[in-house]
Amino acid sequence: MDRLLEFVERVLGAVELLSDCSWGHRLSSVLRLRDASGMVWFVKRHGDSARYRREVAAYRDWAPALGDAAPALRAYDDTLGAVILSAVPGEAAPWPEAVSGDVHAAEQAVQRAAGQALRLLHGAGPARPWPGFAAAKLAEFDQLRPAAAELLRARELDAVRAQVAALAGLPDPGRVPCHHDYTPRNWLVEDDGTLHVVDFEWCDLDAPVADLARLHLGSWAGRPDLREAFLDGYGRGLTPADRATLHGCAALTATWLLVKARESRQPSFEEANRAALLRLVGGA
Repeated sequence: MDRLLEFVERVLGAVELLSDCSWGHRLSSVLRLRDASGMVWFVKRHGDSARYRREVAAYRDWAPALGDAAPALRAYDDTLGAVILSAVPGEAAPWPEAVSGDVHAAEQAVQRAAGQALRLLHGAGPARPWPGFAAAKLAEFDQLRPAAAELLRARELDAVRAQVAALAGLPDPGRVPCHHDYTPRNWLVEDDGTLHVVDFEWCDLDAPVADLARLHLGSWAGRPDLREAFLDGYGRGLTPADRATLHGCAALTATWLLVKARESRQPSFEEANRAALLRLVGGA
């Protein structure tokens, strides 16, 4: 901690610790600080070097495309695996109601704003051809399979693999900058509806619809109105090929989340992802 504070004070000067915002899994530590001028900053120290490198690259190369909708990278330190980020205003977006009933205009407005922000991120770099898309996704699944086999029955695992393998019959998408953890927990919303996106540590190039997998598995389940609001903000709908690609990518994402939840000892998150995965396969 002493070295981390030395890094922070070298960049920002004297600071006051406001709060520890770290997640319970402790895969990274996040501190909220205030400098002598009253500006608020976040310092994030990663426990995994790959996630650190991804986040630095994302904040340096892609997040600026979002303008004020994303934090700015002030400094980073490779030896510590730490970044200093500007604070953005707003409160974490509430998780939508599971079942649609009356029109939820506020929830739809958040989704629409999130769609607009994601379109900016996806446009932060040119789409690159990806002729080996389906083979790459199946290889990802097969790498996860030994760990997933301890969490799913053999027939369930085979059914999931079949959904990922079905990507081979679809057109190859381009690769664009993707967030990969695009859920309401990483959206901060101001009172006037302005939305900000945080937490870019999983960013990498991927198919655009792969970035919708977390929403497809979670917030959008049973809420087609939210999906439509999001796509309205994004500026384009999903073609039949997009929907099929999203289904296969979501099956892979849910498998990965299930494995990671077990590895990080998050039992409730593990159960939620198992249920989402089996619901997805059952509805194939």
